Amino acid sequence: MDRYTEAKITIAKVIELAYSQNKGLTYSIIAQKGNAKLTIDQNGKAIISGTAGVVVISEGVDATKIGAKIKRANITFSNEDGMNIGYSGTIDYGVAKVSVIGTFNLEALITSCSGLLCKAARALKGRHRAYDEELKRIMVN
Repeated sequence: MDRYTEAKITIAKVIELAYSQNKGLTYSIIAQKGNAKLTIDQNGKAIISGTAGVVVISEGVDATKIGAKIKRANITFSNEDGMNIGYSGTIDYGVAKVSVIGTFNLEALITSCSGLLCKAARALKGRHRAYDEELKRIMVN
């Protein structure tokens, strides 16, 4: 998998992590009209913010939670038409810095990663590959 695709999957995993901590607020922030922002600092502290509020990922974003070591990230989300969310920004992995741009369907992301598919994928030994393939399908347009 190339770094560009890996970066997009990383964004999806961080959104899923925030959603697992605070479903309603995470959904409201990203689904709102206008812009929202995801930042991850060098200590792994992740914040998703927008006019609807702020979600701080309390345990931090680390490789054990999302399968990727991130030094920093700055992603901006824009929503102008319901469930289709545009995003752009950069993710710094330390060894490589990747700029990303794309769109995803928020409903597909939430139902995929909080539904039976992700639960089943996590239960399997090869969970990361199955999980990443599902996120890749949603995030890579």
